[in-house]
Amino acid sequence: MVNINIAIPEDLHKKLKLASVMKNTTLKELIIQILEEKTRNKGA
Repeated sequence: MVNINIAIPEDLHKKLKLASVMKNTTLKELIIQILEEKTRNKGA
């Protein structure tokens, strides 16, 4: 596993955090899932 540090807008962080709570998962796991789906759909 590789660690990355990024700055995101506060409103985006709030939206992602809320989505993670609604899906009963962690923010980290939600972001990993989103990134995996995005790269799978683009063939990257």
